[in-house]
Amino acid sequence: MYDVLTEGKADAALIASIVHYGTYTIREIKETLHAKGVKVRRTWV
Repeated sequence: MYDVLTEGKADAALIASIVHYGTYTIREIKETLHAKGVKVRRTWV
């Protein structure tokens, strides 16, 4: 997902299946992207 948002220049990404099947939580995704410098809404804080 990081590559899609940075190299692919996407403004958003559809993550429904990732979250639905329990691969990652929304919190995990946001924390990982934030740690890599991607701007995310940090409403869980």
